[in-house]
Amino acid sequence: MRTSRIAATLLTVGGLLAAAACGTNNNKAATSTSSTPAPSSSASAGAGSSSAASASAPAAPACVAGQLNGQGSTFQANMETQWTKDFGAQCAGAQVSYQGTGSGAGITSLGNGTADFAGSDVTMKDTEQTAANAGCGSTAITIPITAGGVGITYNLKGVTSLKLSTKTVAGIFDGKITKWNDPVIAADNGGATLPSTPISVFYRNDSSGTTGVFTAYLVADAASDWTLGTSKTITFFGGAQGAKGSSGVSAGVKQTDGGITYIETSYAKGQSLPVASIKGVGTDFVDPTTDTVSKGIAEGFSITGSGSDLAGKMDYTKMMTGYPISTVSYALACTKYKDATKGSLVKSYLYYAISKGQAAADGLGYAPLPADLVAKGETSISAIS
Repeated sequence: MRTSRIAATLLTVGGLLAAAACGTNNNKAATSTSSTPAPSSSASAGAGSSSAASASAPAAPACVAGQLNGQGSTFQANMETQWTKDFGAQCAGAQVSYQGTGSGAGITSLGNGTADFAGSDVTMKDTEQTAANAGCGSTAITIPITAGGVGITYNLKGVTSLKLSTKTVAGIFDGKITKWNDPVIAADNGGATLPSTPISVFYRNDSSGTTGVFTAYLVADAASDWTLGTSKTITFFGGAQGAKGSSGVSAGVKQTDGGITYIETSYAKGQSLPVASIKGVGTDFVDPTTDTVSKGIAEGFSITGSGSDLAGKMDYTKMMTGYPISTVSYALACTKYKDATKGSLVKSYLYYAISKGQAAADGLGYAPLPADLVAKGETSISAIS
């Protein structure tokens, strides 16, 4: 297995959209407009289906002219690209940009005031929450904003369909299984004949919520086979190759016969890379689809926060029929911004993302949030000022 590390350019997504802004990044006032985003007409009701929005849902906030900067999770970056484009098109004078810098960088940016909102695939630690509260000058809240599957994507000449049990996934990413024709992999695939190509593991070497999700799943479902614990930053075995961002690890696999990594499935789709079927605690191998991710969220996600804070946890030991590495990804925001106009713009954008913006999920390789989470998120976001 080659040991050179691939250093890929950080994925930067989103852009300045729509007409010239009134205001700047630095909490300076902007002028309100009378344009109002239409409320969501539908939201996911689990398993990828849709239902009418609740009649009690708060009204969509008015559009606000100004500039908004977000950064963080690369997992949600492709969704953010679509949201910033669509929101900017319907809200004249609103300019929103989002940089996929990784969940850890996003959390830090909210604390030091370099971003107006952040994206993260994991909830904040106590020390991170304290820093974010200080940076906001108010309580920072965590709100599920999208959902998806962490796919195990690979590049293996002649192989376009692959099944992997969690035990096998742990063995590969722990460096114990080193060739693709290992009997353990063959057993998962009904005794199929696989090439003897060396396995090249790629991992995120930045502070990554996707790494946190992936390793939490391994700790939960393969505790006896996974030895590296769970964190946003994991030092994998010596032969593994680190790369920055989802774009970095997907590019590494794309360039390497025998390569494998963990990644939000939209990036595998973008690179035309196959994704393995995974067997977790259930009895079947499951592909990551809109329906199976929605089932996984319904089975494994629960809210642990209180009030406007919708931070939660994933219990991978409960994902019996859904895709076993399903997760929500969060928006992090201040409850009360130092500049009220900035707060209004954050509220308007995030409300759009959690309501009308969910319609973009399926086509981009994500899953819409369940209707109950959408309703709770709308209420939480509406309290931002």
